[in-house]
Amino acid sequence: MKIDLPALEAFVSVAEFGSFTRAAHHLNLSQTAVTHRIIKLERNLGAKLLRRSTRDVTLTRAGSELLPKLKIILSDLHAEM
Repeated sequence: MKIDLPALEAFVSVAEFGSFTRAAHHLNLSQTAVTHRIIKLERNLGAKLLRRSTRDVTLTRAGSELLPKLKIILSDLHAEM
């Protein structure tokens, strides 16, 4: 599987901000672009990472397990750049 860095960053942002809208603003993207990245990531991983409702976004169990690992990986990648 090809690693989709923008999708991973979108997931981390949505998880941290608890909102697709706030994550999109932080990433300087449209909400639709962030949504598409998350959908693609979930499809590639074969697991739902986020629970969406009209009021909030929460992590699924898979999302909760993935988030701390991704934060470390992304932090290391950004430090290398």
